[in-house]
Amino acid sequence: MRHFGVTILENLQPRWNVAPGQSALVIQQSGLHAEAIYAKWGLPPASSKQSFLINARMETVTERPTFRDAFATRRCLVAATGWYEWSARRQPWHIQLGDGGLVAFAGLLFTCGGRTHFVVMTSAAEGELKTIHHRQPLVLPRSSWHGWLTNDGKMAEQYLQAAPTSLFNWYRVGPAVGKVAEDHPRLVTPLDEAALAAEKRSAQQAKGMPGQGDLFV
Repeated sequence: MRHFGVTILENLQPRWNVAPGQSALVIQQSGLHAEAIYAKWGLPPASSKQSFLINARMETVTERPTFRDAFATRRCLVAATGWYEWSARRQPWHIQLGDGGLVAFAGLLFTCGGRTHFVVMTSAAEGELKTIHHRQPLVLPRSSWHGWLTNDGKMAEQYLQAAPTSLFNWYRVGPAVGKVAEDHPRLVTPLDEAALAAEKRSAQQAKGMPGQGDLFV
């Protein structure tokens, strides 16, 4: 985690399929230093009539009571190397930086029932990414990481800008990413032509069956 200026003594194992409800490594500011902690992805609903919250839209984060206090005082960075998204045809894609490097999603922290939770902030999708999904995680450039963690809420609003499509590349991956139990590097392997053809036949046979829900809304 040297990119974030934090030291972790334990031997971290790579994750290839982090799902809502699971724990992930996030970076928060603690005094004068950044530190890495584990937090659970998703905010439990306040009532049975509300849904499990995993995202906060950047356009309304300073207005919604659920998120505005966390935005003002408890921002975090969610470390990742990319994300999965499902297109309108229920086809999974892997999206990453053009160089395949580390990305940091803007996140918000909460304490519920004695546990730390986080949500990922999202923006409207930019450019050609709109053809996959209308939203995308709010990816912060490295130059903004420190300010995102340390500035007050008003100053942090300057970082609410969608990352341009030119930073990313994306490609089709297999449907195994929709299974929470699957967590291995083969999940990010691009589908070859034979696999795409087989998937098309399978989709035609299973037309009308429900698929995994969107992760970034």
